[in-house]
Amino acid sequence: MKRYESSRKPSRCPACGSRLVASILYGMRGYTPDLEADLEAGRIVLGGCCITADDPKWQCTQCGISIYKEFPFGSQSVGR
Repeated sequence: MKRYESSRKPSRCPACGSRLVASILYGMRGYTPDLEADLEAGRIVLGGCCITADDPKWQCTQCGISIYKEFPFGSQSVGR
């Protein structure tokens, strides 16, 4: 499977071209009306509470692909 990376949140999905790219929210969050609105609108998707140094930052809500934050020195420099 191809790994998609971007230095900032893409305006379109690199796989399907959809404009519906959501930020992934990690951790144990309290459920608020604002969070509910963002989830329903597709601005945010929940990423779970297990966080690693190589988790995706965004997800296309149409095709489901994950998009990783691109770092200036490549993804292998994370955590060094």
